[in-house]
Amino acid sequence: MALRRLAESTQAMVFFECPSCRRQFARKHGGALAYRWGHPVSLALYGVLFEAAPLTEAPRIAESLRQGRTPEALAAFAQEIELELAQPVQQVRDILGSKASETACREFLAAVVHRLKDASPGS
Repeated sequence: MALRRLAESTQAMVFFECPSCRRQFARKHGGALAYRWGHPVSLALYGVLFEAAPLTEAPRIAESLRQGRTPEALAAFAQEIELELAQPVQQVRDILGSKASETACREFLAAVVHRLKDASPGS
């Protein structure tokens, strides 16, 4: 299924939406397609944007992501990250231009999900 271009696109940044799942993506001019800002993967990576080795920050980031979210919202948040980890659709480091390698970003995301799920009721 083809992505639908969104009206708020600019010359520098083009935004897309999947008509089926409603996930939104962005692509900088000359860049690769990646999740749009606000997706759980982007929110988790934001706190370690300048870290070359982000894994040690997973507890801190998981705790900050937990703030203000219901258990149901946390479960959905973790599920979105798990989906990307299980079925990659992009280079996650490209979402924000992370200093860490793709492998380091994915290890970090897996650790964040693990910590989020440890805090969820019934896990």
